[in-house]
Amino acid sequence: MGIIGRAWNWLPGLKGKIGFLIILFFTIIAIFGHWIAPYPINYIGFESWLPPSKEHWLGTDSYGQDVLSQMIYGTRTSFLVGIFAGLITTVIGVVVGLVSGYKGGWIGESLMRLVDLFLIIPTLALMIILASFLPSMGITATILIIGLVSWLYMARSIRSQTLSERESGYVEAARMVGMSDLEIMFREIMPNIIPVILANQVLVTTQAVLAEAGLSFLGLGDPTSVSWGTILSLANANNAVLFNAWWWIIPPGLAIALFCFGFILIGNGILEKYRENRGNAAL
Repeated sequence: MGIIGRAWNWLPGLKGKIGFLIILFFTIIAIFGHWIAPYPINYIGFESWLPPSKEHWLGTDSYGQDVLSQMIYGTRTSFLVGIFAGLITTVIGVVVGLVSGYKGGWIGESLMRLVDLFLIIPTLALMIILASFLPSMGITATILIIGLVSWLYMARSIRSQTLSERESGYVEAARMVGMSDLEIMFREIMPNIIPVILANQVLVTTQAVLAEAGLSFLGLGDPTSVSWGTILSLANANNAVLFNAWWWIIPPGLAIALFCFGFILIGNGILEKYRENRGNAAL
């Protein structure tokens, strides 16, 4: 409870706290899903297309599986993809943004032209191209593909902030005492833009969850795992709409939306606090 309490106290504003509660809810489900789910994963032992009832709160699908149980098990996969792909994206985006913004010159321009080149290609299309070259798509491959192609906008955001920070007095003081470029970038500038990094990280995490859902919906996700995206993909493939099986379509869609909404609230809260602190410092 100590870590949760510190995170609760650190998060700024009502938006950030509401977002934290939403993400905490999904975190608990992701960790304890095997104990929470009423039935085993992929258990096929019920009548197909059953509507919601006391025995099956979200009904059953065409295979006779309990939809609520699948939703709970799918939380872990979507959660892992979002968190780890978001971390990969953050690391690459921060490094490229810091180097490009601080070094400038041909190094900064070359990095930004590379970013511009990849931005021409739609991200989802690039993921599909990369996925097509792999013999199989496990959860690790999904995380790597999403993480390696989703850092472009974050790099531009971090570069913009770094360009502003490199003209600050503390950077000039660091140069005068003989600190290296790496030390200035990662020991001086980066700590001062942590709120911007965190705000961008929560946004790329939501993008990773949406990307996983998109890849799974297109049949390019991990076929051996259960995620919110695979649930939607199976519902579409089995014509759930024609059977009016709304309980197989709406819950995973709402889960994705709520999960992303929680991270967006946290990101907005962090940015609001950051702008407030910058404004107070300027005064």
